[in-house]
Amino acid sequence: MGKYTRNFYRELPLDILTLGNHELYNGTTAQNEFLEMVSYYEGRYLASNVDINVTGDWEPFAARSRKFVTEQQGFRITSFGFLFNFTRNDKNTRVKTAADTVKESWFQEAIHDTDVDLFVIIGHADIHSIEFTQVYEAIREVHPDTPIQFFGGHSHIRNFRILDDKSTALESGRYFETVGWLSIDGIKAREAPDSIDNTSMIVSRRYIDANRAGYQHHSGKNATTFDTPQGLELTERLAKYRAGLDLDRLIGCAPQDFSLSKHIYPGPHNWYSYLEEHILPTVVYNEERSQVPHFIFINTGSQRSDVFKGPFTYDTSFLISPFTSKFVYAKDIDYSIAIHLRDFFENDVGPYRTDKSENPLENQQQGTEIDIQSSPLINHQAPLTHSQPHKYTKVIGYATIDDAGTDGDDTIHVPLKRYPTPQVIQGNASFPEDWESNPPAKIDLVFFDFIAYHVAAGLNEITGTKNHSTKDFLPYMGQEDTMTKLLLDYVAKYWGREC
Repeated sequence: MGKYTRNFYRELPLDILTLGNHELYNGTTAQNEFLEMVSYYEGRYLASNVDINVTGDWEPFAARSRKFVTEQQGFRITSFGFLFNFTRNDKNTRVKTAADTVKESWFQEAIHDTDVDLFVIIGHADIHSIEFTQVYEAIREVHPDTPIQFFGGHSHIRNFRILDDKSTALESGRYFETVGWLSIDGIKAREAPDSIDNTSMIVSRRYIDANRAGYQHHSGKNATTFDTPQGLELTERLAKYRAGLDLDRLIGCAPQDFSLSKHIYPGPHNWYSYLEEHILPTVVYNEERSQVPHFIFINTGSQRSDVFKGPFTYDTSFLISPFTSKFVYAKDIDYSIAIHLRDFFENDVGPYRTDKSENPLENQQQGTEIDIQSSPLINHQAPLTHSQPHKYTKVIGYATIDDAGTDGDDTIHVPLKRYPTPQVIQGNASFPEDWESNPPAKIDLVFFDFIAYHVAAGLNEITGTKNHSTKDFLPYMGQEDTMTKLLLDYVAKYWGREC
């Protein structure tokens, strides 16, 4: 992971950055991130609650904190980088809970420093998470009046939280379709006695659509003047890498649009339904067990994008299904037990979904008790389309409601209804025609190894035993048969190439 993209990230002038859960699932990925990226950033890469074992001894994955002074105004900032309380990491890493981390001596020493104008916490955690709340409370015990700013993620939504009159948190969408912009006016620099007092602090936030039009608008450039020599050189390198990887190779042609949640599930335009009814029963195959009826389960979070009618390229397969999960199975499970497994998934708290919000385009979180409409903390701004209403056509997208109101979206969108999605979908294969009225006595359960723990837990709960373990599950297909590869195989065989 990151063989090419790391080269581009290294050219970005970042002050601080941190890791997420996807750097830690695989031991090799974690080690490569540690060896190739952490050292490069020389203290700017933060991991306040993550350790790694590369040499036989545990050590911090990256710097626990960073204190720096801004160049223009001399603000003294102490920063931390937290990951949510993640438990599915590889054995060569460990994640400490935020509750435990804030008690450690290094953290206490860092927050007892009185020579600080602003605390900045970046983290791969929802901004309403218990982890951020615990960090906030720990700092507030020592600094009741110092501004604290959080930047979060993981739950894949646009959101803004007001913790108090000098502390807020911003989360900026998913997959880099949003550029989160935030400014704080009124921070008092301790070394500048004539600077503005913190009591008049004002926060402004904006969710900018990640596209060239928005970038040109905010940079004051146009199509001719926007590009820079460095940007053009990066674009040329990207095109070269893409060509070398053959990413634009046509695999087939999608016969129609399929969406993850814009169309009702189940339904003919829903991608999960198409996977259940057509793709999974066709491509998930084991020669020796092919005649044994089997349920096929995959978590919906494994699918990351809608499918659009027209060319389906090699690159598209990674946009839709980028993960390397393998298919494993539990054999000869009583049908009377297996039939209840999907209900278990839907009621389980597990890593199934992509989005933590049921409706990410119409996100609305619980507000705090602060009266934000009358509070001087928030600077209410008119979105981009208000200033030039006749130059833009509204497009479908986010219509965000957060703790500060409804004016955070930089571009006004037409809100799109998002339908509820399941946590897990189920394909059925090799069953006789009358199987629902005359079910077989035993079947196989086939599923991603990513959810193997939850399959075992579900079987144990349904049976009231502890007889099932992930150690009992066997490979159903080859190591190379990821969902990405199987999707490519299906598209090449069944969708044709006449777009």
